[in-house]
Amino acid sequence: MNQATDLLHSPGPVEEGNPADDFRAFRRALGQFATGVTVIATSAGDEVVGMAANSFSTVSLDPPLVLWSIRKESRSVPAFLNNGHFSINVLGEDQMELSALFGRPQPDQFGQAKWSAGTHGDPLLEGAIAHFECVREAVVDGGDHHILIGRVERYARFEGAPLLFAQGQYGVPVAHPDATPAPTPQPAADTREAEESLFLSLLKAADNHMSALFQEQRQHVGVTVASGRILNRLFEGPCAPDVLELETFLGESAVDDALTELSQKGQAERLADGTWSLTDEGREVRAALRRSAEHFTHEQLRGIPTQDLATAERVLGTLLRRASGGQ
Repeated sequence: MNQATDLLHSPGPVEEGNPADDFRAFRRALGQFATGVTVIATSAGDEVVGMAANSFSTVSLDPPLVLWSIRKESRSVPAFLNNGHFSINVLGEDQMELSALFGRPQPDQFGQAKWSAGTHGDPLLEGAIAHFECVREAVVDGGDHHILIGRVERYARFEGAPLLFAQGQYGVPVAHPDATPAPTPQPAADTREAEESLFLSLLKAADNHMSALFQEQRQHVGVTVASGRILNRLFEGPCAPDVLELETFLGESAVDDALTELSQKGQAERLADGTWSLTDEGREVRAALRRSAEHFTHEQLRGIPTQDLATAERVLGTLLRRASGGQ
């Protein structure tokens, strides 16, 4: 079968149409493009303002220009328009909590993060994999956003992998299997380091692979990755949208879209205090998703010795405890 015939038989779009008819669906289509995550910050005297943004992009190398955009309705607009400078912090793969911290306005954000002041006093976040210190070159009208173009005066690059964002959720870079070079022999002194790197790579690859395989099960139940995470969290009890963002590792727009979808299906409802809760129908769907997950897990692990599974569970449990501050 040739390429043209393959295209004729490929699955049709999940969603399509005029963006003006459904901005949420349009936003989901835009979410198919993966980006990095940045925290943009500016300062004026003792006042510092920052926000997470994934609209950062390169404009020019000569002169060194970059851009990003901010909603005109954002309360941070005056600070960025009045100040003539800003910093751009590119977040690393282990900085999801920092992204969530700056994902929506909240008190004392910079009091909860480690940073130092740049040339113009703008915050440079510790742990970021790149810093760009910029003076504002221009502000361009971009519909419901302002597009800020900055001239980079100083930059710094650090070792580390970027935090990614696509389809409403965070991700980490994993080498594509077709682009992964064949392993080369390592010197004896580097064996332990190589094995540790291999183990981490296997964890990431296995997680991505299993999640992709389980997507078919989610579709059968009628949920997406985002709505599935929301169902699981709300099953534990009512929850506010900002807490859902933190505990499901989803972006604000993804949580908003998922709650809207679940509400329209009668599976979740907003309570008088502003929190969200599952309906009886939502609990039934969550139970169906749980049963599907258990069956999927059983099939995927079938044939693996019980002793091996127990060892893997102990290792993963230890890693999770360490991540949460335990021993």
